[in-house]
Amino acid sequence: MTRKSAPACCDLRVPLVKGTRQLGADSYCLRSGLYAVAILLAVFCTVSRIVVAETIDIDQQLHTADTLKSSNYPEFLRMVQSIGEQQSTLTKPQVQYLNYLRGWERGYAGDYDAAIPLYNSVVSNSDDPVLRFRATASMISNLSIAQRYLEAYTHLDLLVGQMANTTDPLAREQGLHAAALLNNQAGQYELGLDYSTTLLREREGLRGECIARELRVESLYKLKKLQADGEEIRLGLQICNQHREVVFANIIRGFQAQQYIDTGRYSEAIDLLNRHYDEVQNTRYLRVISEFDIILAEANWHLGEIDRAHSYALRAIDKRVPNEVTDSLIGAYRLLYQIAVRRDDPRTALGFHEKYAEAYRQSLDDETTRSLAYQMAKHRALASRLEIEALNKKNQVLQLRQDLGAKAAETSRLYIALLISGLLLVFLWAFYTKRRQIYFRTLSERDSLTRIANRSRFLELSMRSLEECRRNNKEAVAILFDLDYFKLINDRYGHAAGDDVLRKVAAACRSYLGSNPHFGRLGGEEFSILLADSNEQVAVSLAEQLRKAVTVSATDGVLGEFLVSASFGVASTKKAGYELNHLLACADNAMYKAKLCGRDRVAVFEDGSLRPHPTDRQQITESVLDGIRN
Repeated sequence: MTRKSAPACCDLRVPLVKGTRQLGADSYCLRSGLYAVAILLAVFCTVSRIVVAETIDIDQQLHTADTLKSSNYPEFLRMVQSIGEQQSTLTKPQVQYLNYLRGWERGYAGDYDAAIPLYNSVVSNSDDPVLRFRATASMISNLSIAQRYLEAYTHLDLLVGQMANTTDPLAREQGLHAAALLNNQAGQYELGLDYSTTLLREREGLRGECIARELRVESLYKLKKLQADGEEIRLGLQICNQHREVVFANIIRGFQAQQYIDTGRYSEAIDLLNRHYDEVQNTRYLRVISEFDIILAEANWHLGEIDRAHSYALRAIDKRVPNEVTDSLIGAYRLLYQIAVRRDDPRTALGFHEKYAEAYRQSLDDETTRSLAYQMAKHRALASRLEIEALNKKNQVLQLRQDLGAKAAETSRLYIALLISGLLLVFLWAFYTKRRQIYFRTLSERDSLTRIANRSRFLELSMRSLEECRRNNKEAVAILFDLDYFKLINDRYGHAAGDDVLRKVAAACRSYLGSNPHFGRLGGEEFSILLADSNEQVAVSLAEQLRKAVTVSATDGVLGEFLVSASFGVASTKKAGYELNHLLACADNAMYKAKLCGRDRVAVFEDGSLRPHPTDRQQITESVLDGIRN
């Protein structure tokens, strides 16, 4: 079989002859070339359509996942994981959008150390200003929960400043959400209510209205203006259910149930939460899950269902947010302590009380830190604005100097006056900044409630004084005292009464101590005094005076009819040495002896063991429990 030769146009060696056969070959080549070009164009268009379709499809998936993140968390998680498997094919904007969603997912799961860097990556690398704004808003919430309050409030001040120039509705929604949330966390509930009202007005009828109404419910509850069956809760649940926002709807139900408990409607609180208990578990949001459990525990406790209350309290601890002290965790430890007391189990009661006291102390420290960070961020922002204004004034003065250089003597005098004005502004700004520094230093050294030295300041001053006494061979004495049955005052009369007692006790002691700076609050209801260049006899006499002053200091009956007493321990450097920790431990040992001997007395440390005998501790525990029962 003879093989056909290729067309002539495919052989470059064939001369171009205008014969009939040659023209036919040329026509065949032209048609073949056109066919090839057409095929290449078709292939190119098909591939382009596929690439564009895939890009559009991924953009759509990212947007869909964004809308589902709080309403359908399992589907959101599945979509983020699916898109992440295609990361090598994503464009740079898609990668940043995915990082934003991953940051949200990590924050939702409580892993803030992983979420914050993802948000930072978006803020630093994204070319989309709207996405950067949203990432900043989400990062602020995570910084606050991670207890990085100063960073959170600093970023919030910048975010609020950008709000006026932000027109994207979703970005404004997140910014207003972050502003309302952080102001609520800082205890600025009126300001939080203002931001949530603005959000409600801008996003009425949309998903953002659900978020706004949840924030309004929280602010109104904290302001004691929320009604359990009122319009705010009804509308909040209605709009959140309409947009299938399960998490926000159940946060509202949590406040509603808490309001039921506050008004003694325990069965209604249980019925409400039980109807939605499985729904909350499916959200996997630990903060709301543990909140439901502790509210159910408290309601059952009030109804006398001790076993159910115990079970729900343990669940609240088991489902808590890792490495975070929340109100639900504090409530669970407190309730388990009360249950153990009811069951006459002092060992278990003491264990849970210690956990409750530690969690409560951490919560108070966190609240103080948050409040201080809020004030510092506000003052920093003000100082920054003043600095900018001062620099602007200085620039104006320099500009005037250039303009006035060619003028006569009268104009020169005007220039000098303006220059002096600018320098005066700079001086005033520097003076103001120095005053702020002194203010914050004083704030960091004082206990915010009693206005005496806090723990760190007291220890610092005491160590210096003890070292000076050691060098000069002078005696010093430590006095440690603790208010008796102070927790009962908080439980029976409220924390406002407890705070009032602490303030009055500190004021009464200051009237005897005069200008002595070595008087501090070590924590809770425990106070300490260091008397430099003094002796044990003088310290005991002073302690007796202070003990009587404490007994009289809080008996005016304004916040309740109760008596206050304190147990004092005295230890001198002659018996305990000049090492501060050891000296305080000896004073603490003496204080334990005072409590063991009946409280409301002064005990002196004698040479011997620093720890009370185990039987003594048992007697102390039994005495505490007897006091609680009575």
